[in-house]
Amino acid sequence: MAESQHISSKFIPDRGPARYFHGRKKILRNFNELLQYASEKTWGTIFLIQGAPGAGKSALLYECEKLAGSGGWKTSRIHAPALWEVDELRQSLDSKRKLNIEGGAAKVAIPGIAEAGVSAELPPQTVKGLLQKGKVPLLLILDEAQVLGTTNKPSGEQAKIASNVVDVVHNGTLGRPVVLIAGGLGTTLKSFEALGISRFAEDCFVELGALSKKSERAVIQDWLNKEGRAKGDPTAWIDAIAKETQGWPRHVQSYSKRAADYLEARDGIMTVNGLKAVLEAGRRGRAVYYKQRVDRFRGDQIRCLAMSIAGVPHGKPAEYKDIMSLLVNEYGESKANKLFDRFIEKGLLEESGIGYAVPIPSMHTWLTEEYAFEKIEIPQDSQSKRISIEQNPGKER
Repeated sequence: MAESQHISSKFIPDRGPARYFHGRKKILRNFNELLQYASEKTWGTIFLIQGAPGAGKSALLYECEKLAGSGGWKTSRIHAPALWEVDELRQSLDSKRKLNIEGGAAKVAIPGIAEAGVSAELPPQTVKGLLQKGKVPLLLILDEAQVLGTTNKPSGEQAKIASNVVDVVHNGTLGRPVVLIAGGLGTTLKSFEALGISRFAEDCFVELGALSKKSERAVIQDWLNKEGRAKGDPTAWIDAIAKETQGWPRHVQSYSKRAADYLEARDGIMTVNGLKAVLEAGRRGRAVYYKQRVDRFRGDQIRCLAMSIAGVPHGKPAEYKDIMSLLVNEYGESKANKLFDRFIEKGLLEESGIGYAVPIPSMHTWLTEEYAFEKIEIPQDSQSKRISIEQNPGKER
C-alpha cells in the first residue's frame, strides 16, 4: 500500500474561522477605521467582501467580527431575509423581549421575570425601526450574500423593504452606528445593485484573492509546527506545499492539514517520502474540490469554457467576446448569456482586468487538461504499426 494512503485525517471544517489566520492586514485596517469613524459619527454603511469559493471570505468575516466585538460593537449574524422580515431580524438580534401574540394582543414576557400580564396592542414593528433601537453600535454579518440575487432574492413588497433597508444602512441614516458586512461570490455586487446600491466606497469593497507569499508561508508553518510538531527546519516542506497551493486559502489549509496529520502520526519527523505522500494526497483533495465546483454543469458546457481559456496563460484574463463567441456558437445567445452568468455565480470565472479569468491558477490548469483537449487512446495494434513506420520511414505505408 502506498505511503500516501496512510495519512489519517482529523475533521476540521474548511469554512468559518481559520485555524491559523495571517495576512489581509490592509483590509482589516480599513474595516477597523470604518468602525471607529461610524462609532464616532453615529454613522454606518455596507462593507462588501467578494471572491471565488475558497478565497477565505468566511474566515475574514470572523476576523472582522472579532475586531468589532473587541471595539464594543454588538455583532449579529443574519440571513438574507433579515433585511426584509422583522421576525427574522429580531431572532438574529436575539431580542430580550419576547412577544406572545394571543387574540391580536401582545403580552410582554421578560426573561427571568414572570409574564407581565398586561395585554396591550403594540404598533407593528419594522426592520428599519428594529435597527434604530438601542445606542450600542451594531455590526450585521451576512455570509453567502450572493443569495440575495438567487435563492433568497426578494420580490414584490419584500424587495421594496429590502431596498429601503440597505439604503438607510448604506447611507448611515439610521441615527445609530450600524454597519452591514457582507461576504459572497462574484455576483454579490450585482445583487446589491439590484437593490439600489449603485456604488461602494473604495475602501468598503474588497475583491478577495490569493494570500501574499509571506502570509501563505506563515499559515503553512503554523500548521507544521503547531499541529504537526515538526522536528527540524520545515523550509523544504513549506516551499513544496506553497508551490502547489499558490496562495489560495482553501488549498493552503487542505495541504497543510494533511501535512500536519502526517507529521503528528510520525512524531514530527519529516522525510522526502513523507513529503511526496502529503503532496499526492493534497493533489487528490484539490481535484475533488474542482470536481465539486463543476458538478452542476454538463461536461460539454465545461469543455466549452475550457476551450475558450485554453490558449490563455493561467492567471491572465480571456476577453469576454472570446468566451462568449464559443458559447453562443454552441448554445445560442440566450442560453450562452445564462451559462456565462452561472460560471460567474459558481466561481469558475471572475472579472480580471479587461476580461475574465479562472480565479485559481491551478484550477485553470486542471480545466484545460481535463476538458479542453480530447484524450485519444490509440489501439495497441495501431500504436505498434505507427512505431514500425517511424523506425522504417522509407517503407511504403
